[in-house]
Amino acid sequence: MIYAYLRVSTDTQDTENQRTGVDAKARALGLTIDKYIVDDGISGTKEPEKRALGGLLRKITCGDIIICSELSRLG
Repeated sequence: MIYAYLRVSTDTQDTENQRTGVDAKARALGLTIDKYIVDDGISGTKEPEKRALGGLLRKITCGDIIICSELSRLG
């Protein structure tokens, strides 16, 4: 399964720029994103378990791929 993880930390930000970059990266790698996981308006200081990221990390299995716009989005 190939996931795209998008996160913005304020309500004034938009995930669309991240989505565009993640989609371009997936195309460049010859991959098709199966599911987008979005944390909208969620600070990276919150524990992953309190974000959609926590649910994603619990369900991924060996061989799954997560594409994000930058590594700091996972932090």
